[in-house]
Amino acid sequence: MPEKLFDLKVEKAPYLRGALEAPASKSYTIRAILAASLNGKIRIVNPLFSQDTQAAIKALEALGARIKKKEGSLQIRGFKGRPSLKGQSVVVGESGTLLRLILPIIALGKGKFEINGRGTLLKRPNKPIAEALLSLGVDIKGRGRDCHLPITIQGKGAIPGGKIFVSANMSSQTISSLLMVSAFALRDTTIIIKDKVVSRPYIDITLDVLHRAGVKVQRQGHSRFFIKSGQGFKLKKDFIIHGDYSSAAFLIAASCLIKSDVIITDMVKDKQGDRKIVDILNKMGARIKHSGDRIEIRGPFELKGIDIDCSDTPDLVPILLTLSCFAKGRTKIYNIGHLAYKESNRITAPAGELRKLGARIKIGRDTIIVQESSLRPPAAWAIGSPTTALRPAVVSSCNDHRIAMALAVLGLRTGGLIIKNSECINKSYPNFIRDLKSLGAEFTKILP
Repeated sequence: MPEKLFDLKVEKAPYLRGALEAPASKSYTIRAILAASLNGKIRIVNPLFSQDTQAAIKALEALGARIKKKEGSLQIRGFKGRPSLKGQSVVVGESGTLLRLILPIIALGKGKFEINGRGTLLKRPNKPIAEALLSLGVDIKGRGRDCHLPITIQGKGAIPGGKIFVSANMSSQTISSLLMVSAFALRDTTIIIKDKVVSRPYIDITLDVLHRAGVKVQRQGHSRFFIKSGQGFKLKKDFIIHGDYSSAAFLIAASCLIKSDVIITDMVKDKQGDRKIVDILNKMGARIKHSGDRIEIRGPFELKGIDIDCSDTPDLVPILLTLSCFAKGRTKIYNIGHLAYKESNRITAPAGELRKLGARIKIGRDTIIVQESSLRPPAAWAIGSPTTALRPAVVSSCNDHRIAMALAVLGLRTGGLIIKNSECINKSYPNFIRDLKSLGAEFTKILP
């Protein structure tokens, strides 16, 4: 059922104070659900329950997995590498990650499978994963040259394996998806990357989950992978999901812009690439402490502009753009051409909304440059947040959860912001508004 529509009014926050447990990792949750459904009888502890992960649960149930929610966990019994369609189609909601990762799993099944989704996912290209599967002999068809949804797969009951050449300059999801199923292939599989690899840490997350399933992968960096056929693949023990750095980045950023005393817990140092948010902000002038699984922030900080390579951290770009508006001097965010293919065009869309507020932004195909928008802080600025040249306005979420949350963080500093169509936040962080309110933020939902 679609989420109830609402706009979000954001007031200026004088202070943020308190402790929060970070929302669970979306990337780990989806991969754990997929791996357990392939072959496992396990409990996933502390999974994220969001639109994308709920879509994963429903899609895997449609393929034969038995999944029960119990006391905030998921109990899963898998289909032992042999999916079969329970219903008319597999629906992946608006999750690009789920779509790309599930296609090779479906190819293990026998018969005709239809895969569909909704919203912005209907416009997103799937050519790289389709080409890889076609090269394996999988009968896959999509709409148009870019293989848009709906997609049909005529499963033969197995995938042959062998040598596969993959394009990864738009997304690393094709690599992750092939890694997930290669242990089930009829012969050994070699995955060879034929161009630049973006979003590499997401491959490392996939490999981490496969390691938990007993699968050994030989690799040459992120350019070549070898997976032996016939390996045992089975998740056996409780799979614990820890905090999501991509989502926690919004809490961290808000605490750096506003007078704050905030602790975020369950921030273990795992394979998530967006852990870099702490290092990036400290290079910009913050003094964030990360010890054990705790992140402590006592803001605000006077930030300075730097050059930031986001090839591996595309999900950080919207919030880094917001932070850059308050950084002294120039901030350059580069190696981001692949962001044009996300829930929105995350190069042009957030830049357009920030310009409505008076932000000074230049965009290129692969780069965004932000010039300082804030006024010089008063002498006693440590007592409160510095003043800003950004003006209140009505802006759009662009139906992109990360843009909506980034704009909400900006609104906590400027006040007087209304963000249209903010229900998309539920895609990855349903408790975003509740969590920030618990720290002292003031939000008002405006229903149509």
